[in-house]
Amino acid sequence: MHLPFSGIALLASVLALTGQTGARSTTSLPLKNSTCEPLFGKIETTNGGRKIGVVIDRSGSMEDNDPSNLRLQAAKLLVGKLIPSDGTTGGQTADQVTIVQFNETAEVLYPLGDPSGSGAIIDGIPANGGTFIGGGISAALDELTKAGSKPDQTGIFVLTDGSDDPPSLISDTIDSIERAQQAGIRVSFGFLSVDAEEQDARITSAILRSGGTFTTVNTAEDTAKLVAQALLNGLVGPPHTGSVPLLPGLKTAGMLSQTSLNTFSYAAQKDEAFNVTVTAIDNVSLKATLKEAGKNTEITSAVTDETTGIALLEHTALSTGNYTIEVSPSGGSGSGLFAVQIGSSLDPCKPSTQPNPSGTPIIPTGANSTYTPTPTASTIFVAGAVPMRGMVQQMGLGLSFLAAVFELV
Repeated sequence: MHLPFSGIALLASVLALTGQTGARSTTSLPLKNSTCEPLFGKIETTNGGRKIGVVIDRSGSMEDNDPSNLRLQAAKLLVGKLIPSDGTTGGQTADQVTIVQFNETAEVLYPLGDPSGSGAIIDGIPANGGTFIGGGISAALDELTKAGSKPDQTGIFVLTDGSDDPPSLISDTIDSIERAQQAGIRVSFGFLSVDAEEQDARITSAILRSGGTFTTVNTAEDTAKLVAQALLNGLVGPPHTGSVPLLPGLKTAGMLSQTSLNTFSYAAQKDEAFNVTVTAIDNVSLKATLKEAGKNTEITSAVTDETTGIALLEHTALSTGNYTIEVSPSGGSGSGLFAVQIGSSLDPCKPSTQPNPSGTPIIPTGANSTYTPTPTASTIFVAGAVPMRGMVQQMGLGLSFLAAVFELV
C-alpha cells in the first residue's frame, strides 16, 4: 500500500466538492469528464486481433488514493478503445480482453472474451487487502496464453497506486513481468500515485525491457492520458526502436544503457510554449537535447544538475510540427533509469481552436494507431512546476501534489 497523501487523493477531494465523484457500485458508471475525447478521437486502431489483459489494483490503499475510482474509469476507457466483435469494419479482427483484479491474491473477473461485456465487471471492483502486483500479472498471463494466442498480438496493462506490500513480493512481480517478456508480451504500468523515482528500479527496468511503458499520472484528467500513452506506444508487439510519444501532464520512465540514445517525440502546435524535464533516477549524468523531428540541428540542450538530477529544456514552437527529445549519457557513457515529462501551455484534451495546417498526423506512434494533436490555447502550464522539484522535496511535498495544485490555480 502507499501513503494516502498524493496528488490523486487531493484531486479526488476536489472532485468530490464539485460533484464529479462516483460512489462504488455494481452498476455501470459513466466516464464523465476524464474521457479526453478530443485526444482519443485521433487515435485510430486499424488492425485488431489483439488479446489484452487489464490488471486492476483493488488493495486497501485505493480507498484513500483513489476514492473516486479513477483507475476503474481508466480501465473502462481502455476497454472502450478495443474492437468488439460487432464493431469490426474493413477486414478488422475483433480484439479480446480479460479483466483481473488483485490485492494479496488475484482473481480473473472476466475470462478472455469480447470487450463489450466487461464494463459492468470493472465497476464492481472494491478496495481492501494488501498488494501483490505479480499475482495479477501472472493470472492475466495464464489467461492470455491459452491455446491459440499469438504473443506478438498480446499485451498486459496494469493500473495500480504503489508497490508490492509486503516488499518481499517484489521479486515475484519481477519474475512475472520477465515471464511475460520471454513470451513476447508487453507489460505496461499506469500509476496513480507512485512515480518511477519511488518505484523499485528492478520493476521499472523489467517493464521497459518488455517494451511496455511506465507512466505516472498527476491529475484526474491525466488518467485518460495515461491510457492514451499506452495506446500511442502500442499495447502489443515486440519492443520497438522508435521514439516514444509523450503527452503533457505525464511522467514516463526511460532506460539508458552505456552509450545508447533514447528518443522521445512530442507534437507541438504553433505558438505552444512547452518544457521538457528529464530527471535522473539512478546515479547517472544525462544530457537532454531538443531537435525538430528529422533534423540534426540542436535547438537547445541541458545536462542534469548534480544536486537535483534534473535537466530542463524550454521552447516555443513557431509552427505546428514534431519535436524529438534525445536523452544520452553526459560524458560519453553511463547507464541507468530516468524519467521525462512535458509541461505545456496547451491542453490536448480540449477541442482545438487552431486547425492543423497540414491536415495529417504529425506524431509517430506505436503499433496500430495514429495521432493528430488537437489542443487549445491556455494560460495554464500542465505539470509545468517540475523545475522546483529540489526545493519541493526539501519542503517534504511530493511532485504529484505540486502538479495538482498548479493544475487547479
